[in-house]
Amino acid sequence: MGDVEKVMEELYADNARKLHWLCHKKLREFGGISQKDYDDFYSRANYEIALARKSFNPDSGKSFMEYVSGVVKYAVMKEMDSRNKDKRRANILADSMEAPIGDSGMTLSDFLVSDFNMEETLLETVKGDYDGRVEAYLGSLSKVQRQIVEMRLEEKPVTEIREKLNLTAREYEGQMQGLKAFSKISLLYSGNNHRHTNNNVRMRSNMGRVTQTMEKSKPDRLSIASIIKKMDRHTIRFDHPLQRESEQWSPSMKGNLIADILQGNPIPALVFAEQIVNDAAVIWDLDGKQRCTNAYSFSKDGFRITKNIRRYMIAYQAPVSDGMGRPVLDENRFPLYEKKEFDIRGKKFSELPEELRDRFWDYNFEIVQYLNCSGEDIAYHIARYNEGKPMTVSQRGITRLGEEYAEMVKSISGMSFFKDMGGYKVSEFKNGTINRVVVEGIMASFFLDNWKKKQEDMCDYIRCNAAFSHFDDFGKMIGRLEKAVTKETAAMFDAKDSFLWFGLFARFVRTNAEDKKFIAFMEEFTKTLHKKKVGEASFDSLNAKATKDKSVVTAKMACLEKLLYAFLKK
Repeated sequence: MGDVEKVMEELYADNARKLHWLCHKKLREFGGISQKDYDDFYSRANYEIALARKSFNPDSGKSFMEYVSGVVKYAVMKEMDSRNKDKRRANILADSMEAPIGDSGMTLSDFLVSDFNMEETLLETVKGDYDGRVEAYLGSLSKVQRQIVEMRLEEKPVTEIREKLNLTAREYEGQMQGLKAFSKISLLYSGNNHRHTNNNVRMRSNMGRVTQTMEKSKPDRLSIASIIKKMDRHTIRFDHPLQRESEQWSPSMKGNLIADILQGNPIPALVFAEQIVNDAAVIWDLDGKQRCTNAYSFSKDGFRITKNIRRYMIAYQAPVSDGMGRPVLDENRFPLYEKKEFDIRGKKFSELPEELRDRFWDYNFEIVQYLNCSGEDIAYHIARYNEGKPMTVSQRGITRLGEEYAEMVKSISGMSFFKDMGGYKVSEFKNGTINRVVVEGIMASFFLDNWKKKQEDMCDYIRCNAAFSHFDDFGKMIGRLEKAVTKETAAMFDAKDSFLWFGLFARFVRTNAEDKKFIAFMEEFTKTLHKKKVGEASFDSLNAKATKDKSVVTAKMACLEKLLYAFLKK
């Protein structure tokens, strides 16, 4: 079988899973795509692949898979361009935040205000076209989060929702925090339709050729108003695969940031990097994501300033008023000013005096921008700028994966199994722990003989030795577990032991037994098998050692394997 036929077989195996993955990889740049629209993109990709099969030149120096990957990206962009020209809107739950959703008479804005326990003006009433924004927000939610939204729009009480979805109070609160994440809420404020490709790039061309420069970096200054406008328009991107998530700061850290801005205190510079992709310049944030996203959230009334901040009385000048709202003028008809102080504790942005709101908008961040960066340059700078910050081991480790593999890991960690089923804490989605769980799971499933204790070493090994198929196979395994686990067995997949269960399931898959057999084993394991001796030791005795040294991990896996195979023979 030739290379072309092998690739075609791989693309369309398992209901064209790999072809769909290639489409989704490109579609993630746009957002706002409903499930029913995917078939249009698949069809366009099928058509272009059929043409590529005939036009492919094996002497070009590219493999057919490399050629097809480019063809699929082209197909997605062509279909997206067609949609933009036709201005076709998807059939979504609502056309705008102000339109009633369902029969409840509520709007999405009403829902976010009342049921996310965010303040009444979290989302201001905004006039204008919201094409695609509500769809993009709803499309970013997990299955359980979407169900919560739909039931709250039907005005069902929280107790009924928790009972129907079988959620504890803690699990429900975790889902609600996910609904309020910056990455989701910001979709509702986007200044432009998410489907337009040119929202993500800034062209710097001269007669079709990119202008190059010998400069490595350049300084600049941008006001908060300008930065927020760029964030709304997605001309600055905060979603690089190697960057850590938003919501890393505590309430006091957020409050102190706002206090410093309102006082005009200097704040460390923001760092951006320009990367040339397809003759266009993409601007990535390298350092300052928390400063930008928290300033953005505060400007939208996303949080109140906590009482636990260093300085809360902010001095400012305001024009003297005559009591009728008119300024008092001196003999030369200049406004008279008086000094005032304002306690910002417990206040949202909209509750600040106008003078302080203006001061917030006008505050200038210093900017350092690196020019003409490669993917390796960006990874280097992200790691360098986080060396002196409280970056977790998991967050630091993923920078060693490389951009493509990091993106694959984050795609897997975003699956419903992790968001809705596993026994993971809300904080673990923010601090990079879930990404670590995926990396450990891949190592335990495919590279146990080369197990590394340190996260950075694991990521280095995977970058050098893993293939696309390893991520694809691991994603399939997670999909199977999504369908098979019970609530009790799902809770066994926590940040500490998930890699063992993933690795064991990878070995179970080779037996070709039904997945319910694996779940039955897990149930029996919690009852009796965990204390059953295999040779000289039980799993409990081995598990007393919390270390992830290779010798301990391989011993645990060997014990689990023997218990599993003995159970399957019954």
